[in-house]
Amino acid sequence: MISKPNVSKANGFILLEVLIAMSLIAGAWMGLANQYQVMAMRFVQSQERRIQIQEQMNQFEIAQVKPK
Repeated sequence: MISKPNVSKANGFILLEVLIAMSLIAGAWMGLANQYQVMAMRFVQSQERRIQIQEQMNQFEIAQVKPK
């Protein structure tokens, strides 16, 4: 008599591999999303700083032109 191999153990191992792969993918996506948020925040901060410097330069130039 030929016995069938134990399929449930193989399916359990495949399930474990799938869960590990899914967790690695989810972790990578979360890391990428975090990096994107940090990069976007730094970009907005640099734009705000650029606008502030431009306004200060404009005020200085206007002050230099005004008669005393």
